[in-house]
Amino acid sequence: MSQPIICKVCNLALDGFTNEEGVTYRHTISDAMDGKDINHEPVPIPAPPGWRGHCDFCTAGVPKFVVPARDFTPPNAPNGFSTGDWAACEWCALLIGADRWPSVVKRAAKHFQRRMGFPMPSKSRKAVQALYRTLAENITGPIRPIEGDES
Repeated sequence: MSQPIICKVCNLALDGFTNEEGVTYRHTISDAMDGKDINHEPVPIPAPPGWRGHCDFCTAGVPKFVVPARDFTPPNAPNGFSTGDWAACEWCALLIGADRWPSVVKRAAKHFQRRMGFPMPSKSRKAVQALYRTLAENITGPIRPIEGDES
């Protein structure tokens, strides 16, 4: 699994964007919504071996599986980029493996509501659907357990 870029200050995953100056990294929207301490400039570094964030789909579960993917530009984010593999918890991996993408979106929306206390806005849900549809088009092989996962 390709290692993500994380913040040296808070140890959280960062999102990458390109602009006139090159590549920049920002804290993720989901970490901001979760109330994590991201009130600092990100200091991007490659994640160390064995680093685990949260599920890239529902953001609630601990990642146990790799969804192999090639790099792509997310829809509605022309300056953003997705680099390499995505991490999935057991439930999201099961749903993705069964090609049940609407259920993956539903799971993400459910966890959004649990975190935020209100339903995911329709516009955001459509953006998540488009993102997952683009990811599905860029999956390069079968879902596999994360190396070294003993559980």
